[in-house]
Amino acid sequence: MKSKIHILQLVNGFAIGGAETKLLDLIRRLDKKKYKVFVAGVGQGGPLQSEFEKAADGLVVFEKKSAFDFSLIFKVANYIKRNKIDLVQTTLLYADLIGPMAAKLAGVKHVISWETVSHGENDPLRTKTRHRFGYRLSMKMVSRIIAVSKETQISIILNRKINPKKVKLIYYGVDTDLFNSSENGRVSKRAEFGIREDDIVISAVARLEEVKGHKYLIEATKDLIKDFPALKIVFVGDGTLRGKLENQVGNLSLSPHYRFLGFRKDVVNLLKMSDIFVLPSLSEGLPNVLLEAMACSKPVVSTNVGGIPEIISTGKTGYLVPPEDSNLLRKAIRKLVENPDYQKKIGAKGRQLVENNFSLNKMVQDFEYLYDSF
Repeated sequence: MKSKIHILQLVNGFAIGGAETKLLDLIRRLDKKKYKVFVAGVGQGGPLQSEFEKAADGLVVFEKKSAFDFSLIFKVANYIKRNKIDLVQTTLLYADLIGPMAAKLAGVKHVISWETVSHGENDPLRTKTRHRFGYRLSMKMVSRIIAVSKETQISIILNRKINPKKVKLIYYGVDTDLFNSSENGRVSKRAEFGIREDDIVISAVARLEEVKGHKYLIEATKDLIKDFPALKIVFVGDGTLRGKLENQVGNLSLSPHYRFLGFRKDVVNLLKMSDIFVLPSLSEGLPNVLLEAMACSKPVVSTNVGGIPEIISTGKTGYLVPPEDSNLLRKAIRKLVENPDYQKKIGAKGRQLVENNFSLNKMVQDFEYLYDSF
């Protein structure tokens, strides 16, 4: 007789992204006396794979050989049977397509889908028929769908025609002990990138992709730098637009003010060396990094898309602007740059909000309660 609940966490891969990072946080914090956690990547490995291996009781990567590799359904089903899995949880679209079918084939009754992204114009189910058909079929086999924001929850119900009883809201949680208000190492971390202590640092942590809206931040800082020559903008993350964004910065003669750092594992230290955090996304679910910046008492400027308005109240816990509007983005940043005391006030309120409503402990407790309810 098994003394623990065996859970399989199925995810697209182990890239450095918000969904993958939050899944890793969850696995690390689950009660080891109650749960035995296995992890399977469907399609690819990634830079976080070694961290998942340390956190899980078992890990495997099933590489896909085509855009939709049907053989993975059978491979995952066999893995479920071998490890006597009681519950399957899927994260990200490809895992959502594979996991429920594999679980049904293996005789597992309970499947949870963790929906970590918004379902707006960038939703692949709007444009890809094979995804839409597969998703609808898979969701019929799912016991619960977890939404990371109220906006995502409503969108799943209305746009994807899912029974409201299946959809549960569990907000992302942040490790507020790790992401804190301390500025230890601020000076040395800045020096690492040739940034002075008296410079004003704006950071943006996100994949360098169209949906993250970096080009609008570059446009917004063009005039700001004329008035505030001490501004430094730090892009943390990589992606297909890196070269294009670097060219945009160069063409505007802003290169001395920008740092492109690529993917980094020291995000907490990079946030702590910053003065202001900006995320000008065109579409989002509930951005984990936005909560992390707020937990570090950094004033934030972002767009009113997805679940972001659920955590930012303009003038209280940050500033919201419409997406694709570099003019209003510039004005919001200017308000903070001009008033360092106001920066601290906004940052402190953001920290308090995260402590009260978005702690990692609460997120883990909500998931454990759900697991135990089956």
